[in-house]
Amino acid sequence: MLRGKSLTKEILFMTAVSPIILSCLFLPNAAQILKPLLKWHKNWDETSRSSIHNAIKRLNQKRLIKLRQKGNELYIEITDKGKTAIKNFDFENLELPQLKAWDKMWRMVIFDVPDKKQKERRALSEKLKNLGFYPLQESVFVYPYDCRDEIDFVCEFLSISRYVNYCVVADIDKKEGDLRYFFDLI
Repeated sequence: MLRGKSLTKEILFMTAVSPIILSCLFLPNAAQILKPLLKWHKNWDETSRSSIHNAIKRLNQKRLIKLRQKGNELYIEITDKGKTAIKNFDFENLELPQLKAWDKMWRMVIFDVPDKKQKERRALSEKLKNLGFYPLQESVFVYPYDCRDEIDFVCEFLSISRYVNYCVVADIDKKEGDLRYFFDLI
């Protein structure tokens, strides 16, 4: 999708904050107006109108933004797909909720990812461990709090949603004590 610190990514982030009037990107003083929002782009002062135009065009072609006419102004607005792309940038910093009150239900992630997606399977296992899941079995991980959205995001990010199941269970037979100890729920 969008990797690195690019002008395209910066425009997407700016659009996520609020719609941008397209004409303001092409004003002679655009650098001064947008500088607080464009933290990463080293050479913003030297960025040409054609670079900005091409970045907006790429975002529009990928359907990450939409151009909307309001009166005499043309606005850039972020789409749902663009919001998802922004989440993807935060894959490495994803954290799971740890609520004060536990509802006594376990969240279980079960997966059977085929060998042709071995890299994604390993990435999922590592991510679940890094997020604090308890590895109940090789492809079964447990967590005590609701994290469906986060797991959906990880699976979408890795393109393996169809191979992963998220279950909510009340009882885990033999490992309940280990789980309660692991998550400090005793």
